[in-house]
Amino acid sequence: MTEWFEMCPQKARAYGRPVASGFLVREGSTAMREGSPLVKRDREERDRLVRLGVLVPDADPGLYRFSRDHEFNSSSQAGGIVKDGNCSGPQSWRRSRDDKTLKVVLAGGA
Repeated sequence: MTEWFEMCPQKARAYGRPVASGFLVREGSTAMREGSPLVKRDREERDRLVRLGVLVPDADPGLYRFSRDHEFNSSSQAGGIVKDGNCSGPQSWRRSRDDKTLKVVLAGGA
């Protein structure tokens, strides 16, 4: 699938798409530094991406920016990093042109 999906939690805006081995988030996408959910199962991975330079400070102090494309294990893990909180990726990533969720598109609801 080559179509891009979008996720916009709070001030962040990220673009991603399914790939054979997971979910790819596009360079230039942004992620929340401090999301609102209290439960953050992906925080350790987020901190690792900051150390590796995949996530770098954005011009907006409330955001990180992806310095390069990055592949995650799943759309939920990618969404959790973008949102800085637990996330159901299939329900959170939406196709820009018609607002259909990744879940609907993958189920054949094109």
